Amino acid sequence: MISQDQNQTSLIEETVNAFDSGISNIEPQDGLAFIDRWLDRLDEAGTDATNELADTLEELRAELDTETIEGDPDPTAVTDILQDLIDQTQKIMKAAEASAEQTELSQLVATLENLHRQVAATITES
Repeated sequence: MISQDQNQTSLIEETVNAFDSGISNIEPQDGLAFIDRWLDRLDEAGTDATNELADTLEELRAELDTETIEGDPDPTAVTDILQDLIDQTQKIMKAAEASAEQTELSQLVATLENLHRQVAATITES
C-alpha cells in the first residue's frame, strides 16, 4: 500500500470521487464493494504497516453489511470506525515510503473526514 502504484492511486481516486458527493448518494452495496476492493488491494500489496487498516476495514464491512446484522448499522460504531480509518491512513501517509502518494492519501483522508462528519450528523439528528 505504501509504494507508488497506479492501481492503488486509481482506487484512491475512485473512492474519493464516489464519496465526495456524500453518503446519501451511495448505495450500501457500493460502499461494501469499495471496502472489498480495498481489502483485496491490501491483501495483494499490503505490508505490516497496513494490516491494522485491513482489520479496521473488515470491522467497518461487518458493521455495514445489512445481510449479517439485524437492522440498520449503528451510526456511533460507524463514526468510531471511520475515525480509526482516518487515524490509520494519516499514520501511513506520514511514512517516508508513502511520499509518492501524499496528494492522493491527503484526498482520501479528507473524504474519510467528510464521511465521518456526515455520519456523526445523523447521530445528532436522532
